Amino acid sequence: MNNSLFYGLALLSINYNCTNVKSEDFVANATVQDSVYVEPTHFSDDLVRDDALYSSLIRVDKQNSDEYVLSVQMNLKKNAYFVSPNAKRDFSGKFMLVLDEPGKIQTNGNLIETPLSKEELDKGEGLVNWVRKNTHYKQRLKVLSDENFEVRCYIQFTIEPRCTLEKVPFILLQKDGKLSLNMEGC
Repeated sequence: MNNSLFYGLALLSINYNCTNVKSEDFVANATVQDSVYVEPTHFSDDLVRDDALYSSLIRVDKQNSDEYVLSVQMNLKKNAYFVSPNAKRDFSGKFMLVLDEPGKIQTNGNLIETPLSKEELDKGEGLVNWVRKNTHYKQRLKVLSDENFEVRCYIQFTIEPRCTLEKVPFILLQKDGKLSLNMEGC
């Protein structure tokens, strides 16, 4: 009897500790087959946008004195999907990164997609690179100015099947030689 009571209390204690995690410390990984693992985020400068069909986690990391990597983790929910930036044809809702002031900071190289989307035949669109899995994007950035600045940016894509053009705005802020992210308007 004492062993059953002990194991019951131990199980209850473990269950209590597991459910007592602060939600702001973690980004939930959508349950999609072959999904990319999303690590816990404990960084104050990560930006998270949560929507019914997707969540995005945006961060910037320094590589060397004037080069950074902007990372965007796209987690899809409820069988949502969007057009890859690697699609060969022009699509108005193709995933893209937009920087408003290329005189202070600019992209360096192509947007890297992991895992790579595969071209598939779509009845209405022909051959399309649909992103149907959780996907990670990396874009190298080169800082062109030593001055303090704010550059408005956004990622843009059309989320399907809702068929809405999504814009996730943010600001790249350089202060005292350090580049960081800020939410639009903050």
